Amino acid sequence: VALAVLEETAEYLGAGLSDLINLFQPERILIGGWAGLQLGTRFLPAVRRHAATYALRHPADKVNIDLGKLGPDAVTVGAAILPLADFFAGGGRRPEPAAEDRLPAWRAALRQRAPH
Repeated sequence: VALAVLEETAEYLGAGLSDLINLFQPERILIGGWAGLQLGTRFLPAVRRHAATYALRHPADKVNIDLGKLGPDAVTVGAAILPLADFFAGGGRRPEPAAEDRLPAWRAALRQRAPH
């Protein structure tokens, strides 16, 4: 019974991936996480087969569905890359500090005490 449930899950995963393939036409889809790492090698061929069955032929021919190789640290590594992606998207330079018109704290305190 458990095997039948996992095979049905592989079909549903393939059908869901086919929607992503049709919409975004990716070159590669990586399956990871603890479930992907534990069950992926056994069910990956079925997921690929179902994704190709449900997706449009043209985008399905161009996509590779593989298992992620980063292991359980994939989320952590992905989060660590976000600041780097932002840095490189900005041309590899730090943003210029915004010009501030604020007064020093001592001067602002004097202005608040002075009669208007």
